[in-house]
Amino acid sequence: MTIAQTEHEINDPKMPLTEHLRELRKRLMIAMGSVGVVFLVAWFFSVQIVSIVKGPVEPYVGKLQFDTLTDPFFTHLKASFFASLFVTFPIVLWQIWAFVAPGLYGREKKVMWPFLLLSFPLFVGGGLFCYFIVFPYAVEFLVGFDKSLVPSLRIGDYLSFTLRLTFVFGLVFELPLISLLLTRMGLLTPGFLVKHLRYAIIIIFVVAAILTPPDAFTQLLLAGPLLVLYAISVGVSWLAQPKAKDADDAA
Repeated sequence: MTIAQTEHEINDPKMPLTEHLRELRKRLMIAMGSVGVVFLVAWFFSVQIVSIVKGPVEPYVGKLQFDTLTDPFFTHLKASFFASLFVTFPIVLWQIWAFVAPGLYGREKKVMWPFLLLSFPLFVGGGLFCYFIVFPYAVEFLVGFDKSLVPSLRIGDYLSFTLRLTFVFGLVFELPLISLLLTRMGLLTPGFLVKHLRYAIIIIFVVAAILTPPDAFTQLLLAGPLLVLYAISVGVSWLAQPKAKDADDAA
C-alpha cells in the first residue's frame, strides 16, 4: 500500500444506519445542550445584551416602545437566544465536523481544518463590522431620511432587524473561506469566478434585496461588502488552487 493510498483512506470503520443515527443524536444533544446552557447564562445578562443591541439607535430615537404586554419578555428571550447561538457557533460547527469527519478521506480532512479554525473569527468579524460600521450609517440615514416624521420604533421589530442583519453579515464574511475550501477540493477555480462575475453581481444584489429591509440604502450596505468579499474570494481561490504536483497526487 502506497503513502498516497494511506492518505486517502477512511480510517474509521463503516457503521450501520442505527449507529449513524445514535451518533447524530449524540452530536445534536451536545450542540443543543451547549446552546441551552449558554442561553441560561445569557438570560441573566439579558438587560445588558438588549442595551448593547439598542445602542446604535437610541441616540436618534430615544427609548424604544412596545405595544403588547409580552413584548418586553420576548425581547429579552430573543436577545438571549441569539446571543447563545452567536457564542456557541464554534461548538455547533465542531459537532457537525465530528459527525461528518469519519466519512472523509485524509486529504479532505486536511482541507477542512482551515475552515474550522477561521470560520468563527470571520463570523465574529462580520457581526462586528455590521454593528460598528453598517448600523450607525444605516440608522442615521433611515431615521433622518424625512425630517418631518417623528420616529417611533417598536423594540420587537428593531431587535429582529438588528439580529437578522448581524447574522447575515457574519455568514457573508465566510465567503472567502468557502472559496478556499471549494478550491482546495477541486470544485472551484479563480477562472470560473472571474468568468461569471457579471452573474455574481446580479445574484449579490438580489440576495441583498431579499435579506435586507426594502430600502436601497441598506441593500447597498450589504451588497458593497459582498462585492469586496467576492473579489477577495477570487484572490483566495487563485492562491489556494492546487499546484501541478498536488494535482498529480490527487489523481
